Amino acid sequence: MKKILILFSILLVFCTLGCKDWLDIKPESETVLEDYWQTESQATSVLAGCYRGLIRDDAIARMMVWGELRSDNIVMGNSIAGDMYRILTVNITPTNSYADWSKFYEVINYCNTFLHYAPSVVNKDQNFTETKLHTLEAEAYALRALSYFYLVRAFRDVPLTTEPSISDDQVYDIPKSSDSVVIKQIIKDLQYARLYAKTDYENALYDKGRITLRAVNSILADVYLLDQQYDNCISMCNEILNDNTLKMVTGANLLTDVFYTGNSTESIFELQFDKDVQYNNLVKNMYGVEGARTGNWSYAYYLGPNGTSSPFNYLPSTLNESANDLREKNFFGTATNGDGYCIYKYALIKCIENTDETVTPIYRTTSTTPNWIVYRLPDIILMKAEALVQLDRDDNDLKEALNLVNMTYMRSNLTADSLKFENYPDKNSMSELVLRERQRELLFEGKRWFDLMRVVRRSNDATSILKYISPKLTGDNMQVKKMSVIDGLYMPILQSQIDINPLLIQNPFYEDTDVSTSN
Repeated sequence: MKKILILFSILLVFCTLGCKDWLDIKPESETVLEDYWQTESQATSVLAGCYRGLIRDDAIARMMVWGELRSDNIVMGNSIAGDMYRILTVNITPTNSYADWSKFYEVINYCNTFLHYAPSVVNKDQNFTETKLHTLEAEAYALRALSYFYLVRAFRDVPLTTEPSISDDQVYDIPKSSDSVVIKQIIKDLQYARLYAKTDYENALYDKGRITLRAVNSILADVYLLDQQYDNCISMCNEILNDNTLKMVTGANLLTDVFYTGNSTESIFELQFDKDVQYNNLVKNMYGVEGARTGNWSYAYYLGPNGTSSPFNYLPSTLNESANDLREKNFFGTATNGDGYCIYKYALIKCIENTDETVTPIYRTTSTTPNWIVYRLPDIILMKAEALVQLDRDDNDLKEALNLVNMTYMRSNLTADSLKFENYPDKNSMSELVLRERQRELLFEGKRWFDLMRVVRRSNDATSILKYISPKLTGDNMQVKKMSVIDGLYMPILQSQIDINPLLIQNPFYEDTDVSTSN
């Protein structure tokens, strides 16, 4: 993957959201732009820009903020100020910088540019065959779909374009499309990608760091789950689960192999970082590192071992669920400051188990940087479990869902009995179990808020997640009111985008919000 990252440095200026600055320098830019697409390596360098766009700080920050910060998992850490603090305290306005979606639209434009021009290279470079073109197109379609998937989960209705921004003659003002329209396009892109995506690259780093058929199926399973197409979700999950190249690591090695070393046997797709090319600053700043062990974010006390809302030490009936869970010891620990626990996941090399059952955290140094995992095998296992529970055609669906939950649960609860069906005999209790297990397994991976929003979409009721979120709120009734309106659970459109695009209509929840609030 390092070779791909090095290619990023040669991307041309036209691979930005617009081309106006370049046009100021090159009046004959349309000819120059078309003349660029002559060789396979030139096409590949633009595709590399799609990946490069996703590992930028601004993109990773939004994956983390949109997917995790508003959830029950995250509270104030060592220091958090400005727009993150406003999100944390339910005080979001249209001037909040995390309402800026431009980094994902830059990636989308890289993909659109590649898909527009790359087919012409087949006739100019005899080494660039139709087969090679289609496999690269599969990557571009999948990355475009992934970018739109982040946008639709964060904003719901967003502008949809499949054309590149390459000419001054184009109309750049585009209205929002409904989430259903965007989701249909995402599915269409991924279905095309499924036809041509590589199963492997015969290169271990590429198999985890570039789009493969496994990655396409993972995104598509996630989209189907959001769109309540549960049979289709299960079908995609089955294809992934039948892939014998994927295998969960042992519970004892989970922290080190998956989140420190990276590209583990259970990884499906992770954004590749290299300290000599691109450092993962956001994980370091938010989660901590040696010398700054409490990051800007902390894990909530009320979700800890003795917390009132903890997913650990949970007590259904007479069974003590997750009482000695390795994830409770390895994913977070005692904080030195802040409002909650230190976050260990991504920040550590490993935890050393002591004789008194405590652990000693060994932090990664500032000279190492982690990848950011987008999909891994346990996520897929629990997606299938969630889809089965929602189908609930008979007890067999619920029993199969429980078996899937036990796959991830038992690897981190080595001395416990497996979870028993009599303790979760109906759809509601099994649904809660799956949601709880996803929380335990996927802590701090940018998943929890999106998981809660699926609960909202199914119930069409914002208050359905208040029981998870309310312990985090300060008691201010206004916070509860804001979190009780579905529109308020999505991000506003950045005011500056509305100012320059008269076709954009603000999320109605934020129409009367004071936009003068400074960032």
